[in-house]
Amino acid sequence: MDHPDHNRIGRQAPATSSRLPLWTVAFLLTLLAMPASAGEAPQLRIEGGTAEQRQNIRAFVPMARHECELPAFRERGILRSTGDRARQALRALGHYRPELDISIARTDTCWDLLVIVDPGPVVRISEVDVRVSGEGETDPAFVAIISDPGIAPGDPLRHDAHDQLRSRLLRIAADRGYMDAELTDSRLLVDPDANEARISLHLDSGRRYRFGEITLEQDILNDDFVTRLFPFERGDPYSSSQLIQLQRNLSDSGYFEAVRVRPLLDAREDGEVPILAEVAPRKRTAYEARLGFSTDIGVRFGLALDRRYANRRGHRYEAELELSEKRSGIGFSYDIPLADPLNDSLKLFASYRTEDTGTSESERYQIGASRVQRHPSGWQTTQGLRYEYEDFTVGEVSDISRLLIPSYRVSRTKADDLLYPRDGYRIDVLGQGASESLASSFSFLQARGNAKFITGLGTGRLILRGEAGATAGASIEELPSSLRFFAGGDTSVRGFGFQQLGPTDEAGNVIGGRNLLVGSVEYDHPIGQGNWAAAVFLDAGNAFNDFNDYELKGGGGVGIRWRSPVGPIRFDVAHAPDSKDSFRIHFTMGPDL
Repeated sequence: MDHPDHNRIGRQAPATSSRLPLWTVAFLLTLLAMPASAGEAPQLRIEGGTAEQRQNIRAFVPMARHECELPAFRERGILRSTGDRARQALRALGHYRPELDISIARTDTCWDLLVIVDPGPVVRISEVDVRVSGEGETDPAFVAIISDPGIAPGDPLRHDAHDQLRSRLLRIAADRGYMDAELTDSRLLVDPDANEARISLHLDSGRRYRFGEITLEQDILNDDFVTRLFPFERGDPYSSSQLIQLQRNLSDSGYFEAVRVRPLLDAREDGEVPILAEVAPRKRTAYEARLGFSTDIGVRFGLALDRRYANRRGHRYEAELELSEKRSGIGFSYDIPLADPLNDSLKLFASYRTEDTGTSESERYQIGASRVQRHPSGWQTTQGLRYEYEDFTVGEVSDISRLLIPSYRVSRTKADDLLYPRDGYRIDVLGQGASESLASSFSFLQARGNAKFITGLGTGRLILRGEAGATAGASIEELPSSLRFFAGGDTSVRGFGFQQLGPTDEAGNVIGGRNLLVGSVEYDHPIGQGNWAAAVFLDAGNAFNDFNDYELKGGGGVGIRWRSPVGPIRFDVAHAPDSKDSFRIHFTMGPDL
C-alpha cells in the first residue's frame, strides 16, 4: 500500500514548482540566523596627542586584519602589539617616552581598541655631523648640502627628516657620477633620558666618473649633425640631468619617434661610463588634411606636406595649400638647421596668396629668408628679409607695390596648458620697413604688436587681449592692403564684420588705416563638471590714420565655449551699437594662445 503512494507523490512533484528546494531553504535560514553585526568591524579610537601623531599611530596599527569575534586569550597579544606599534609611530616623530593607556572596549556585537596618548617630551637634535670625502668633497652640490643639511641643532627629531637627508646624499652621488660612493657612517643616536639625538652621516664619494663613448643607433642623419644635438661630450663629468637633456633634445628634434637614453653602468671602466641612445626614426613624410571654419574667413580647407628629413644634414621642408571663400594660397618653406639645430635655423620661403575680404582685394607674391632663434629666456626672435609683389584694390583705388622688407620679430608664449590654459600669456611684436632707395616702391616703417593674457578668476578665467600698430613714412594710399590696419571680426571687435572698421573713402568704403588700437576683456565660467563654459565679453577699438581722428567703436555679448580634443570651440553672439547689424554671430576654433 505504501509503494503506490510513494509513486504517486513522485509523479506529482514536478507540478509543485512554487516550492523551494531544501538546500535553498536551509541557506536562507542560515542568513536569517546570522547576527546583524556581520558587516561591522573593530574600530581604533585614539584620544590625546596631535592630529599628526594620531594619524601616524593609525598608519602603524592596522585594524583590517581583526574581526569582531575576539576570544579572550587573544586580548593580551593585541594590547602588547598595539603598544609596540604606537610607540614606534611616536618615535618616528621624536617622542621616545610616551605614556599610553591601551584597552579593549567590547560592545554587544563587536569591540573597539582605545588608545589614550600622552606623547611626552620631544627629543631634540644636539649635533648634525655630515661629511663628504673623496673627489666629491669640493663638489658644489655636496658643499651645498653640508652647508645647509635641512636639519639644525635644536630642531625636533623626525626620523623622516633624517632619512631624507641620507637619501639626498646618495641621490646626489648617483646623479653626479659618483658610482662607487658609500656611506661609511650612518647613525642616528638617541638618548631618551636626555631627550637628545645626534646625527652622523659620512659619505665616501670615491671618484667622479665621466661620460664615455656615446653610441646613437640611427642611419637617417650624418653623425656630425647628430652630435650637435648632444649637450655634452665624451670626457665631461657625468650628470644624470645631462642625460635627461640628451633624451629631450633627441625627442624635440622632430627626427625620431621614440627615444631611450641610458648609461651602461656595468660597462664602466677607466673612470668612464658609456652612453647608449636608442631611437626609432619618425616616418620621413607626413601628409595632413585640414578643415576649419570661422565667421571671418568661412570654411577653410587645407592640405600640407611635411618632409621631416630631406637629407642626412637634417634639412626639412613643408608645402601647404589653403582654400577658403575669402583667402586662399600656396606656400613652400625650407628649413636649414644651424649650429644649434634645436634653437637656431634658417628658413627659406616662397608663397602666393589671394584675398577678397569685402573691403579689399589683393594678389601677393612673396619670397624671402628668415633666421629663427629660440633663447634660454623663452623668447623667440626672427630676423627676416622678404621681397613682396602685391597687386591690390582697396575701395575704388587699384595699385601695385614692390617692396624689399627687412623685419625683426620678438615673441613668447607661456602657458600651464597650451590647449586650454588657466594661466598663461602670448606676446608678439614685429618691426618692419622698406626704403625707396632699396628696390622698393616707397619708404615706410611699421610696428605691430599683440598680446593676450589669461589668468584664473574664481572657478573661471579672465582673458585680456590687446593689439596695436603704427605706420610712419607712407601715406595710406601707398600702402598695399596687407600693410594697412583694419578692425572688426572674430578676433578684433566683435559685433562688426571682418575688417569692417577703419577709415573710409568718399564712397563710404572701408579702406583701412595707418594705425590700430584694439582691446578686449572677457570672462568665461565653467558650466557644471563637463567641458562647457559660458562667456561674457566687451571689445573696443578701431583703425585710424591719426590720433585726432581716432573714433572708438565697441561691442559686447555672450558666448558658449566647448573644450574639444583639438582646442576650444567658441560661439559668440555680439551686439555693437554702431554696427549696421543688430547682432552678429562669431564662430572660431583653436587654442587660446
